[in-house]
Amino acid sequence: MNATHAPPVSASAELDERRLQVVAEQAMGLRWQILLTATIVAAIVWHAVPTAAVLAWFAAVIASREWRAAALARMAGDRTRRIDERLRATVHWNLLIGACNGSAALFMAWLDPALDAVLTMILVSWGAGAVSTSATVMRAFLAYASLLFIPTALMWALAGSWLGWGVAALVLMFFGVQIRFAKRNLQTFEESFRIRLENQALATSLEFERAQLAIARDAAVKANQEKSRFLAGASHDLRQPLQAMALNIGALRHLPMDADALAIAKVVDSSLEQLRSMLDALLDVSKLDSGVVVAQPKRVQLDRLIAAVAAGFGAAAAQRKVELRCECPPEIAVQTDPDLLRRMLANLIDNAIKFSPAHGGHVDVVVKAAATQVEVTVRDNGPGIAPEHHRLVFEDLVQLHHDAPGRPPGHGLGLGIVRRLADLLMVPITLESDSGAGATFRLSVPRAPPTAAAAEQAGPAWSLAGRCVLVLDDDSMVRGAYLNALDAMGCRALAAANLEEALNQLGLAAPDAAVVDFRLGGGMEGFTAIDRLRALRPALPVVMVTADTDAALVEAARHQAVPLLRKPVDARTLGQTLSAAIASP
Repeated sequence: MNATHAPPVSASAELDERRLQVVAEQAMGLRWQILLTATIVAAIVWHAVPTAAVLAWFAAVIASREWRAAALARMAGDRTRRIDERLRATVHWNLLIGACNGSAALFMAWLDPALDAVLTMILVSWGAGAVSTSATVMRAFLAYASLLFIPTALMWALAGSWLGWGVAALVLMFFGVQIRFAKRNLQTFEESFRIRLENQALATSLEFERAQLAIARDAAVKANQEKSRFLAGASHDLRQPLQAMALNIGALRHLPMDADALAIAKVVDSSLEQLRSMLDALLDVSKLDSGVVVAQPKRVQLDRLIAAVAAGFGAAAAQRKVELRCECPPEIAVQTDPDLLRRMLANLIDNAIKFSPAHGGHVDVVVKAAATQVEVTVRDNGPGIAPEHHRLVFEDLVQLHHDAPGRPPGHGLGLGIVRRLADLLMVPITLESDSGAGATFRLSVPRAPPTAAAAEQAGPAWSLAGRCVLVLDDDSMVRGAYLNALDAMGCRALAAANLEEALNQLGLAAPDAAVVDFRLGGGMEGFTAIDRLRALRPALPVVMVTADTDAALVEAARHQAVPLLRKPVDARTLGQTLSAAIASP
């Protein structure tokens, strides 16, 4: 049997549905209020009005209220009927309860003026209450309220006295005020409904735009990763013929040749060096963009690192007659990845030497330490960079002043690599320069805390003597190496080739810690194995070992508080990490 689908609902029809829903909700929620008020009216008129009339009126009020509430609830949920038909039915139901409730005005024929006033107050209150219960369907409100106000005013007018005419006029005036209130409520309701529809449309539009942006972002990321993979592959593939060419050029220069041939060999050798430098830069860019490179911060003696980098550029600076000066106070340590910081400084110093004027240029590397940060400045006295080009120079393949006489050739990737490394290390970098005023690059590197220095100087004290360590690795050769290394540390090792064996070992012994490989074969990952092991032994310290360089793996290990070691791992690092994991609370 085919399912039937409701046709699309217009905004106007949806508004009418909401009108009906509000009236139905209000009808269901006033049962006890109507019952109480009807009881009070019956008590007021009980001694003056025939008992049969009072009981009949009371039964009609309660029954009509219940029937109307049930009918409205059904109509609000029945969207198979046309909404205009259901709204007309709502008006008819309001006519019914208006007639039942308003017929109480007839009791005024038996009552004295004082009780007439009390009954009038109750009937007028019923009519005023309809502003909040039925005003969303204006015709239904008028059908109900008019049968309360008009009969009440008529009964006062039939009294024939000036008081009766006055009260009748007041009742009708109050009816007019309630109509105005009902129209204002209806207007507010419609405006709020339209605002809600607009907000929903806006939210839908924003969600669609967000989805489109996500698709575009994913496509851009994928394209960038594919580009990086291509560059990495191309760089690696080109290294082999370059190596052969470099060896052949070296051999050629040892052969007897005239001056012209020797000059050509030198030019080819220089060209090969430039090509090698560009391939190294391309490989760096591809690794950084593909997320392969992961920062591994550690304590670094900055004076030693800067001295080592500067020593590597001594020959290049001497060749251009550029003075390379370094000022770094001793014993300043920073907390960063030494290899990545070394590459940043190397690119900045290389760039500064190239742009400093030959025969009289100078490059200064200056370090200033503060409480929590260390500022590293690389300054040259080259042609400078105009302020409008400050952001541009950090883009790839951008070369300013490339046609300046005497300037060594470059590939325009150095500062782009510096920008990527700064983002990876979360090291702010700034540029201060103007045309003809040289360039100053400043790095702000986190300073290592003094306590770390003391610990390093004293040397970490650790021992696994007498400990028991569970090793989970699917490679038998690697397991054997672990066993040998742990045994040399005075530690008893339990070997497991898979998770089942590891769980059995854990049930038979009480190891102090576990070493788990990330890739265990058969689709099993180290994190899954750790969860299973810790389900059996919740407090088990675990160290994970992997050859993967994925940044997501590092984040997952940090989230699960699992120390992560990169292969190859030496015995000392393994022992220190296991000892620290066991000692951690």
